[in-house]
Amino acid sequence: MVQILSLIHSGDGSLSSMPYIPADVTNLKAKYHRESRLADIEDTIAYFEEKAKADTDFFYRIILDDEDRVRNMYWVDGAARRAYKHFRDCISFDVTYLTNMYKMPCAPFIGINNHNQSLQFGCGLIRNKDTDGYTWLFKTFLECMGGLAPMNIITDQDFSMRAGIEEVFPLAVHKHYRWHIIKKAEETLGPFFAGLPELHKAFELCVDHSLMVEEFERSWTAMIETYQVQDNETLTSLWEKRLYWVPAYFMQCFFPFL
Repeated sequence: MVQILSLIHSGDGSLSSMPYIPADVTNLKAKYHRESRLADIEDTIAYFEEKAKADTDFFYRIILDDEDRVRNMYWVDGAARRAYKHFRDCISFDVTYLTNMYKMPCAPFIGINNHNQSLQFGCGLIRNKDTDGYTWLFKTFLECMGGLAPMNIITDQDFSMRAGIEEVFPLAVHKHYRWHIIKKAEETLGPFFAGLPELHKAFELCVDHSLMVEEFERSWTAMIETYQVQDNETLTSLWEKRLYWVPAYFMQCFFPFL
């Protein structure tokens, strides 16, 4: 590639003297890019196969599309698979990381052991964050873990992800990261609360100090009526999503990542 480009830029430097047109260079770059991506997946599979030889419980699945590009991928080592049988109480699943050159969301499954240490129960890469992608990943995870679904799972707000969890892990208690929800709500609630500090205090007391569902719902209703904020769209949205983020609704469940 470098040699060809150097030939293009030799001579008097004018476009008319070049034996190639810009489209030729673009096509050549695309060709090398396709070959590089194919080599990447070949190297990855070779690496996984080597890992499987050294670790008989190593597990991986890779799905390619018609152009031999990775569509979905999941892998986990044997130690993590064995640990999962004892520490599947709660799984944190977050796909907000995009640190790879292919811009594919990285999807680690994180658990916690009896020493309060984080454990990674494998990791996935998915091209599309849609229901099909999540369903494939969750089914692959379930296959890998011998059909043992997580008891509790916490994720960000993603309707496609929620649909996949409901299909594959129907008995798991599914909650959302509270900080994701509050961070988004603060974009509008921040300025609103600034003008009503007593409402802000009532909001925090209601959410943070309600131990029972009835207590939370009673406090929330009183807050809304006291400050006459029935028309606030953000507060209405938070109320509609309450089952997924308000602590009072899952006091009996194990969610150490909160």
